[in-house]
Amino acid sequence: MLTDKQQKKEFKVIASKNPEKYFAVEFLKKHGFVRNQCKCGTYYWDASGKDTCGDPACRGGFSFVGNTPAKHKLDYIQVWEKFAEMFKGFGYEPIKRYPVVARWNPTTDFTIASIAAFQPYVVTGEVEPPYKKLTIPQFCLRFWDIDNVGLTASHFTGFVMIGQHAFVSKEEWDQDKAFSEIYSWLTSGLGLSKEEITFHEDSWAGGGNFGACMEFFSRGVELGNQVYMAYEQTVNGSKELKIKVLDMGMGHERNAWFSQGTANAYEAVFPTVCEKLKKITGVEVDDELMDKFGPYAANLNIDEVEDIEKEWDKISKALNIDKLELKERILPLQGLYSVAEHSRALLFALNDGALPSNVGGEYNLRVLVRRALGFIQKYKWNVDLVDVCKWHAEYLKPIYPELSENLDSVSKILKVEEKKYKQTQEKSKHVVSKLLQTHITTEKLIEIYDSQGIPPEIVQLEASKIGKKIEVPDNFYALVSGRHERKVQVHQTTNEVISEFEDLPATKALYYGGYLNDLMFDATVLKVKDNYVVLDKTCFYPTSGGQLHDVGTLDGLKVVDVFKQGDKIVHKVKGKLTKGYGVKGVVGKERRVQIAIHHTATH
Repeated sequence: MLTDKQQKKEFKVIASKNPEKYFAVEFLKKHGFVRNQCKCGTYYWDASGKDTCGDPACRGGFSFVGNTPAKHKLDYIQVWEKFAEMFKGFGYEPIKRYPVVARWNPTTDFTIASIAAFQPYVVTGEVEPPYKKLTIPQFCLRFWDIDNVGLTASHFTGFVMIGQHAFVSKEEWDQDKAFSEIYSWLTSGLGLSKEEITFHEDSWAGGGNFGACMEFFSRGVELGNQVYMAYEQTVNGSKELKIKVLDMGMGHERNAWFSQGTANAYEAVFPTVCEKLKKITGVEVDDELMDKFGPYAANLNIDEVEDIEKEWDKISKALNIDKLELKERILPLQGLYSVAEHSRALLFALNDGALPSNVGGEYNLRVLVRRALGFIQKYKWNVDLVDVCKWHAEYLKPIYPELSENLDSVSKILKVEEKKYKQTQEKSKHVVSKLLQTHITTEKLIEIYDSQGIPPEIVQLEASKIGKKIEVPDNFYALVSGRHERKVQVHQTTNEVISEFEDLPATKALYYGGYLNDLMFDATVLKVKDNYVVLDKTCFYPTSGGQLHDVGTLDGLKVVDVFKQGDKIVHKVKGKLTKGYGVKGVVGKERRVQIAIHHTATH
């Protein structure tokens, strides 16, 4: 089976060879857009005669900072409120976000996109969606850009993807209408002229699905993309989905930043938090310098730059300022913005039941805590992460009131993490001293960070005192996180058990109701093999994405394991049940609460 990256690359070529089949070509032509091919190979649609696709790499960065073409300047809260109101008029029901801990999704630990809230079971047609057409302000977590946060002006680990989604039959599908709706957001919602918009032909793959995709750019920034999900990836190749799925994901942060034209996204997204942090830390912002630096910030993307120091050289020359002076004025702001960003990501994750850990995806949460504390320690700031979380919760209350309800639990977890961080550092001072007597490699820095909680910046600082220079890779935290990524766990059963259930119809999953509202149900036993049972429907969550299954009883018999085999949900019980008989299922409340604690959204 192809990886998502391979699938995306392969299908992009297919889609662009036949644009009339996969894109809203008639609509684009009707509104004066012309198709061209960029030097990077991407086909794009433009109404102003641009000679590039508008990607920042092709056009030379952002050009909306301090000069946004958006006629409507929207703050962070207003972006969602205006979008939800507009699309409700188009027939899309606004719903609450799903938890960022994606225990219903077998492909991921965390919700990484708005469509992931509905994968795999809604997208494949196994489970009915909350509404056929809906919008959602979905908070997401992605950790591969940790080292870029605070520096490039645009990177986040926790962000909101505003989703425009439709789950409809082929007869109800109208791609031109769906495209016209997002076009209305760009022209009426943000107030852009068509000459300021560029559309890219692309494709998207993720969560086991893929389809053609149209991205929309303005002045170097991608505001979002609209995916026409049509296929499911399987071990036997791709197959067409039973329903038509619209997956429009729009960057909430990007749209707020773009519409305001601020020097960086953080000032537009965390306005109250940034102001409070500046006041407490005493970090001063040179607005004139930041306005000049902003358009170049994207060039410091660690994932795309081979030599970060050369980029600093180029920027310092372009701004006519000494490189060391430039760094002294910019890097404290990187720390300040990172503290703000990481605190918000942690607030959502801990509110939704995640716990920092040394294994799997939740190790990334520990990295966020330590990186934020590392900046606070480095600059000797009197900043409390708990306070920062409270500021975020207050600002976000109009959209996410649930964040203010669990602050006590979030506070306790952060205090424990901070205590562990300080204890490990106190105990390991001699480790650094001993370490400095040896040759220090990147591998060694990662090892002591993992085992002792010693950030590489501390090692650098101590090394400088004895005249020793330590090189820390620019993507250090991404390397650390990568070590702990957990592979999707596939439940192992005997071929005999699997084959016994192949001829059964798909199990109807009932667990998309409120997580504490679906603990009891009645069902019929379809088939039994030894201690393995398949019902016609069930409320038991199966093991998925590394998350544990529910436990409970079926007619009083203990359910000790639950897993998926294809579209069937298999229960392992202690005892015997009889085919064709009705049973009463009871899901264990205590176990579910432990796993799903603090989940306030429904799924």
